[in-house]
Amino acid sequence: MGGRRLPHAMRLRLYRRVLELHNGGMSYRKIQKIIEGEYGVKISRSHISYWVRGIHVPEREPYNVPDLSKREELAWIAGMYAGDGSIKVNRKGRFLSLKVKDRELAEAAARKLSILMGREKPYFVGKLSDGRYYVEIQSRELIDVLIERSNVLNLLEERPVEFIQAFFDCEGYVTGLVSSQGSFLARIGVSNTDYDLMEKIKERLADLGVFGEIYMVHSRGKVIETSKGRSIARRNCYTLEVYRRDAIIRFHDRMKLFTVRKQEKLKDVVDILTRFGLGRRAAVEWIRRYEYRRGMGRQRWFRRKRFLDWEDALEEYERFLIGRKSNH
Repeated sequence: MGGRRLPHAMRLRLYRRVLELHNGGMSYRKIQKIIEGEYGVKISRSHISYWVRGIHVPEREPYNVPDLSKREELAWIAGMYAGDGSIKVNRKGRFLSLKVKDRELAEAAARKLSILMGREKPYFVGKLSDGRYYVEIQSRELIDVLIERSNVLNLLEERPVEFIQAFFDCEGYVTGLVSSQGSFLARIGVSNTDYDLMEKIKERLADLGVFGEIYMVHSRGKVIETSKGRSIARRNCYTLEVYRRDAIIRFHDRMKLFTVRKQEKLKDVVDILTRFGLGRRAAVEWIRRYEYRRGMGRQRWFRRKRFLDWEDALEEYERFLIGRKSNH
């Protein structure tokens, strides 16, 4: 069988048939030929020996097959897979890898996967050389579910909250900003190249009272400047953005994000929107809590380690507006 791991149900049938034949007094070589004739599967004599001696027992391997009744966990993992997940198939088997920037998100994935796969302990969380954290799991049965696009979309339809939570944790952003007129604006957004998926997420969010709009960020073939250098976009990229005050507040009320930095910023945004609205006072309060840094890519507002006094925030607000006008 090697690394081409058979489905769990098939392994159970082979295992029980092997024991039946062995109990009938047949040799390993004879069992090997009968199994190949009956099932078209060639298993090694050493593998037969492991089964006969109880070293490997498929009936004791709950972690090899997901419990598909755990829909909450399965939908959450599907959302992560649609965001920062990848599937790898090689001689050793089929692997699902989730690679993310935030350790707490990787740890959440490890816990969700352990529940889904029937393990008592969470999966191992490792760290890559580029600073990202990862979780990897080998399961043909789980990957057979996720690799089918229709299954992923059905999970989004069935459990939209869990799916969208994980997808936003991976691909999303939260920010506040000060407009050139001096008012406070807030945005929750997520970017992806799969337009149909983004449309379906938009629809499910609308069902929750969270209304947003989709627009194209860049088209295929565009040269993109990143912190790692230049790259050429292989696909069109789209952003789904939520910007209405009531929609942002509803998103906060319905979605539990595991990423601390996003959760913290969303909490600040909602607090300012609730207490101060969208005017000048809200903009000053934002600057009191967040510092603007030029040339930092999409994320330009960073939470201060120590909030400014109101007077200092007001002065910085005035300087910020002067700087915006001079740049224009």
